[in-house]
Amino acid sequence: MECFQTVAIPGCVLTEGVRYIRFRSWGSIMREAVHHLRSRAPCFHPWGSTMGRGDVGEPRGISELIPEDVFVGTSLILRQPPVPPRGGGRFLYGARPPRAEGTRQVIELTGIGGGLEKDDPSLTAGVLREAQEEIGCTVRLLPCRETIVVRGPDWIERVVLRGEERPAAVVFRRYRTPPHQPWHEDNQGEACLVIFLAELVGQPRPVMELPALLWLKPLQVVETARQDVPLNTLLHWGAEPVESEKGCLPRTAWARLTDSQEALVLALGDDALSFYEAVSGQ
Repeated sequence: MECFQTVAIPGCVLTEGVRYIRFRSWGSIMREAVHHLRSRAPCFHPWGSTMGRGDVGEPRGISELIPEDVFVGTSLILRQPPVPPRGGGRFLYGARPPRAEGTRQVIELTGIGGGLEKDDPSLTAGVLREAQEEIGCTVRLLPCRETIVVRGPDWIERVVLRGEERPAAVVFRRYRTPPHQPWHEDNQGEACLVIFLAELVGQPRPVMELPALLWLKPLQVVETARQDVPLNTLLHWGAEPVESEKGCLPRTAWARLTDSQEALVLALGDDALSFYEAVSGQ
């Protein structure tokens, strides 16, 4: 039987200090962010005080949010269990095979998950199947009190969902867009992506089309959604690879978060770091 834990996701924003750091050197970025998070308490205020963030509406069912005429996929904000010695605070992503873009090699990072199959009886069944197929272990879903619905870069609302399927977010974005532009007019269609919060149960390993997995801290999730980041920089500041073959991720490559969580981070803007800190389990 599935074991559930209810998790609160407060609408919040971190006080000024992180907004501008991504335009500086990577060493400066990480040093400033770590200092900021350790030395100052975050300042919280409701979504309603931020443009484009709506108040919580009446309870709805998950099916009321999902149109019938778009591709529907699932994804996981997959956190490390908050137990010693690691202590939690990290999220696991799949790493696709590196590919050349001009003079760079780029590694696309993606949340564990995928499209629903006709035999999947529910969104939950689909995402649990994908987790088993992609990382070779089970996960424990954590239903959320509120769900963030992203319909565009300036169109976000919070809803309370009825029933057992209560994801962290439902994100509408376009696919096959230019990097870090999930709503760009140059695209190949629209998708509805349901993002569940979950914890690992067991030891993950890369299987199927993923040559590696990568553990990221909240700040690294946010930065790789906003722009490409050198893999060596991520590793220096605490990211940890889980590789099918040692060295299959070229250390000279650049990492880029894609798909549903790229869109979620960009839509949340200055609230993104506080969101991932809140759901990290620390």
